Amino acid sequence: MEQFSQQYFGIELSALVFGATAIAQPLRLSAAPEPSKLEDITWELISFRQVNGEQLAAVAPEQKASLRLQSGQTTPQLQGNTGCNSFFGSYRLESNTNQLQIKPVGSTLRACLSTALSQQEQALLTGLAQVTTYRLEGERLQLQNSAQQVLFTLRPQPMIALTQTQWQLQRYNNGEGALIPPIADTDVTTQFAADSQRLSGFTGCNRYFATYKVQQQQLTVGAIGSTRMACGRDQATQEQAFLQLLAASHSYQLEGDRLELYDAQQQLLAVFGAKAGS
Repeated sequence: MEQFSQQYFGIELSALVFGATAIAQPLRLSAAPEPSKLEDITWELISFRQVNGEQLAAVAPEQKASLRLQSGQTTPQLQGNTGCNSFFGSYRLESNTNQLQIKPVGSTLRACLSTALSQQEQALLTGLAQVTTYRLEGERLQLQNSAQQVLFTLRPQPMIALTQTQWQLQRYNNGEGALIPPIADTDVTTQFAADSQRLSGFTGCNRYFATYKVQQQQLTVGAIGSTRMACGRDQATQEQAFLQLLAASHSYQLEGDRLELYDAQQQLLAVFGAKAGS
């Protein structure tokens, strides 16, 4: 049996790691890739089969689950996200017979924000090891078990650029090892301008601005300035925490329409989603 290789990164609650699925160079918004092959495409979860056999729709767009079969390595690697945690593994593919074997999967250990998300994660981490075959039908990918039951249905995920996209904060590190959502009814955003190398956005109370530099997946944010509107206590606390996280950003990962920022120790700082209409 082939050896399962892992690349380790530090995370806020675990020393487990996951394979990076980030896009190293910024890409323009494009249509979903034609699913003429299984590998080297990021697939977005549409529905999944629970242990009891019930088929459920994937949890909502701000917490999209995805997976990617990455070829071109000695041991092909599986990477993905449950909508809560990143996971990793390896796989063996025989495309002439539609055979697919996924080897043991590990994941990060962040707490999920809802019961539905936990159910989705459990189904993914349990079901992936049961996959034996796949079927491509148009833009849909179905992963099946040995009884030919459909465990997961997926579709190609559109790719979005780091720049010229308005990113909306979904979760951020509270400094105590947990990712928390922004305060209700606060719109926290960031946007990277390619031509001016300027970063700007809204904290939920004030507008901010800074310079930035990107080299492959490395990110450096310059001194941050902001307007000085009076904020409520909670909004002020959130604003301070958010701006500190931006300043500490050292690298980023892009996966479909999700952006993740990491510090120099590879601790996850913030998760953004592409804002509708951007």
